[in-house]
Amino acid sequence: MSNVVRVKITDSEAFFPWKREALLSGSCRGVLPLGIIDAVGGENVLYRTEGFIKLSSITAVKAGDILTIVERILECVEICRDCLIFPGEYILSPDTVYLTENLSEARIAYIPAVHYVSEEGAISSLIYAMKGLTTENGRTYLDTLGTMLECTNLKLRRVIGFIEELKEEIRLCSIC
Repeated sequence: MSNVVRVKITDSEAFFPWKREALLSGSCRGVLPLGIIDAVGGENVLYRTEGFIKLSSITAVKAGDILTIVERILECVEICRDCLIFPGEYILSPDTVYLTENLSEARIAYIPAVHYVSEEGAISSLIYAMKGLTTENGRTYLDTLGTMLECTNLKLRRVIGFIEELKEEIRLCSIC
């Protein structure tokens, strides 16, 4: 199994000079380590994924664990935002999100979005895309979070606090 993922970027302006420097230096802990190689017709971006698994490869996740995954993704988005890398500027999908096996950390493979999407739209789209990874109860909780993120302009810290309340509910009621 390879620990390197290769993505071809055809838009030469996809990585603005200051963003390129932040990504290549590794100063943003929310992004997988990467290298950029110039190629004919664009650039090859190589991401090092050792220690991480792609979100889309995870299946049959219990309701509590899917909420933990969402929590880790939101923390990752906050870290990226602090580095001026915003969710609407990159593709946020189950194929670009990576998690440690114990779900303690999330990172993204920064792939510039072709069209800008609102932050709320990008995050809620990812949450809805995750519904196939979990149980019926997990899907219900994801629907709640997706709707909440679409309808309001909440701080991600508040959403993470709400997720903690939902996880406590799951624990107390023994929901799978």
